[in-house]
Amino acid sequence: AGTTWVAGFSAALVPASLTVTLPFCLKEVAHYFCDLAPLMRLACVDTSWHTQVHGAIIGVATGCNFVLILGLYGGILRAVLELPSAASRAKAFSTCSSHITVVALFYASAFTVYVGPPRSRPEGTDKHIALVYALLTPFLNPIIYTLRNREVKEAMKRITVRIRTILKEC
Repeated sequence: AGTTWVAGFSAALVPASLTVTLPFCLKEVAHYFCDLAPLMRLACVDTSWHTQVHGAIIGVATGCNFVLILGLYGGILRAVLELPSAASRAKAFSTCSSHITVVALFYASAFTVYVGPPRSRPEGTDKHIALVYALLTPFLNPIIYTLRNREVKEAMKRITVRIRTILKEC
């Protein structure tokens, strides 16, 4: 846990310390939050070196996290496959699917923003994708987990039927 903390702190500290030394021409960040890529666009100097250093640091940190996550999911998969009955395996996979859905949504949107050439996407795309991983994923997280509950599903069906009835009466 200590190594992960140090790696995460370094992955943020080094690019931040490089960024504060840059001269900036514009004062307004065209983004929802102050992220490195939008800040680099405001600099009055060539930021390719900063971007390469940041990319290398984030690449190593992300690669380590990816390997760790794959290892953990591999362990979970092995434990689920060792369950004695097909019903218990199905229930375990059903439980894991909610979590994997949220994780995949978060990482896919973040991966889209931070990996690959930023100039290849239309202007403003990163801003919209950032909304997915910064707002939509945390918003959907409890909904995805809650919809697994049978009582919640039945309540949603009753509400839907009631709304349809009211709309037909109007």
